Amino acid sequence: MRIVVTGAAGYIGSKLCNKLSEMGQGVVAFDNLWYDQGTLVSKVFCDNKVSFYKENILDWSENLVNHIKSADVIIPLAALVGAPLCDKHEQLATDLNYGWFEELQKHLNNQYVIYPNTNSGYGSTGEEICTEETPSNPLSLYAKTKQDSENLLMNYERSICFRLATVFGWSYRPRMDLLVNNLTYVAKTEGHLTVFDGHFRRNYIHVDDIVEAFIFSIKNLGRICGDVYNLGNDNLNTTKQNLVDKVCEITGATSSVDATRSDPDKRDYLVSSEKLYNLGYQPYRSLEYGIRQMLNFYDLLSESDKEKCKNY
Repeated sequence: MRIVVTGAAGYIGSKLCNKLSEMGQGVVAFDNLWYDQGTLVSKVFCDNKVSFYKENILDWSENLVNHIKSADVIIPLAALVGAPLCDKHEQLATDLNYGWFEELQKHLNNQYVIYPNTNSGYGSTGEEICTEETPSNPLSLYAKTKQDSENLLMNYERSICFRLATVFGWSYRPRMDLLVNNLTYVAKTEGHLTVFDGHFRRNYIHVDDIVEAFIFSIKNLGRICGDVYNLGNDNLNTTKQNLVDKVCEITGATSSVDATRSDPDKRDYLVSSEKLYNLGYQPYRSLEYGIRQMLNFYDLLSESDKEKCKNY
């Protein structure tokens, strides 16, 4: 099977390419190394089962086009991820998170596309638990561009769209800005967490469980294509306050509430991934597992590498 991965040196992409390589799958990987993370991910792409190309996929090189046209599966992970980063680079976010997929449509001919949307598109929903039938309510440019691309891909019957929960845990290209990872870092380095909007609800999933969902979809392409699936760990549906309490329990940090502050990110929702679970997929990694994993990583992190682990 020929698998093309864009954003291959990213947080999810590096873990996915490594797993596919371990399985003996041939992978063609594209990434422009925007975060200067080459040394962090080098282990993955020195393997001869992975063909790596340092390219900006917005250039649509002949090499990229040829590999896409000959692929069995395309996994487009390249994106500007997160509301702050997209707000900082609005045109690039629009071009990469949505415009690229308009061009992709011209090159699709029976390839399968496995696309990672975000469940940020649910916005703020009140008390109900979001399913795939819940109307989208994107509150940011990031969520809107990702949802628009999902809508576009759902017109192509060989697409699979995952709406990802908030991800956490270690990867070859680590991210310190993700909520669980960031709270863990602050708790470790400062010993205290300040909580505001602690009642806001989210759901979470470990990056390795996402990788396994992609592997599951590759093994079940014909059975699950043409549809949208929430991808989170329903056991980890929780409030921000409960998450802070868990981080403090593990790290020994203290916490306090600041009622004068409010989070500009107004997402507040619970999500059900039962539709995907009913097909045979099941995540299992806990918050505690991810928090302890990040604590171990932060012990090894150099000052220079910290800048490579942030989204700007």
